[in-house]
Amino acid sequence: MGCGNITVGSAADCDNLPSGGTRARLILVNVDDLQTDPNAFIENGTYKITDVNLLPGRSGYTFTGFRNDMKKSDEVVNPGIGLNQFNHSISWVIYERTQAQKNNIEKLSRGRFVAFAENKGRDDDAIECLGKDVGLEIVVGAIRNSHENGGFFMINLKTPEGEFESKLPQTVGTSYDNGQDILDNIVAGS
Repeated sequence: MGCGNITVGSAADCDNLPSGGTRARLILVNVDDLQTDPNAFIENGTYKITDVNLLPGRSGYTFTGFRNDMKKSDEVVNPGIGLNQFNHSISWVIYERTQAQKNNIEKLSRGRFVAFAENKGRDDDAIECLGKDVGLEIVVGAIRNSHENGGFFMINLKTPEGEFESKLPQTVGTSYDNGQDILDNIVAGS
């Protein structure tokens, strides 16, 4: 069966080396607030998300920080049967210790989310969606240590245990500017 037939190669571009890391802005959407799955289209054999529709009155929420505050990772996993799948993960620092933010973090510990993050290179593939298929849940464990990181909260969301994403994080938008417009619309709400 040809489920794994590759369709492109890769070449290093010495004049346009990729930049590692992410920008310190994350947008989270409650999975339950999505009206439909993010629409995607295929361009040159690759999927790109071209629209995200939220239920009326719902919006995404922006978390910002500083350099190196946000980390994304992806892993190939074998579900035991069938094709290899993927797990998505994203972690970041919350610098507020207010009661309102503590209440929000408690809600983070009980929900599922879709995350939108931006890689440092401001190219057409810089903005990515994590958790599109099954959502992301908080990783169980310590989120704050008063002796480390100034006592701020370290949040880590990951594909739920025993569930899998069918693809790596998907590019948002047909261009960098279009991706920014999609993110702005998510935060502005429907």
